[in-house]
Amino acid sequence: MRTLASAAGRTVRTTEVIHFGNTLQQTYDAGEVTAALSGATRYDYIVLQEYSTLVATNPAAATSALLGTYAPAFARTLKPGGKVVLFKNWALRDPAPFATRAAAVAAIDTNYAALSAALDTPNVVAPISDEFEKLIATNGTSYLIVADGKHPDDTAIYLDAVTLYGILFRESPRGLSDQYLTATTAAALRDVAATQIGY
Repeated sequence: MRTLASAAGRTVRTTEVIHFGNTLQQTYDAGEVTAALSGATRYDYIVLQEYSTLVATNPAAATSALLGTYAPAFARTLKPGGKVVLFKNWALRDPAPFATRAAAVAAIDTNYAALSAALDTPNVVAPISDEFEKLIATNGTSYLIVADGKHPDDTAIYLDAVTLYGILFRESPRGLSDQYLTATTAAALRDVAATQIGY
């Protein structure tokens, strides 16, 4: 997203704490989150992405991590008017333990809505799952998900980035640069993102 912002004449300053394959609780327990959320730095937004299937399959654990572990730090780390962004993960190619992909998506929808409502801190749900489903309905899962059935391909990464850009800067991503995609593909993705976030 920083590359997109730079191309648009904007600067994004970030603090990243990423442990691939970890839940948010595991990431917190690793220790680096404590410094990032100490209050020494104040943020306009805090973006949280939970482990890919946890919110759908174990909402109690996801709720405990968000409300019990992370939420106490938000008051000291968000600037006035700041928000938490809940990154709404997509359903994997294999929907297990759900019987169908539609059932997995329904659980994602229900549980992210519940997380958002339970969090007292002002927050917004980044509708990544909704965007995936719209595009997958037309193009199939391989359009956005790599062969392992879980991770995003370069097209999906661009979609995620333009979505977050629109949310964080509170403006339509429709005019952003194409980056490494063809103009037609990039414009179509920006249109999907802009529609989902209300631009």
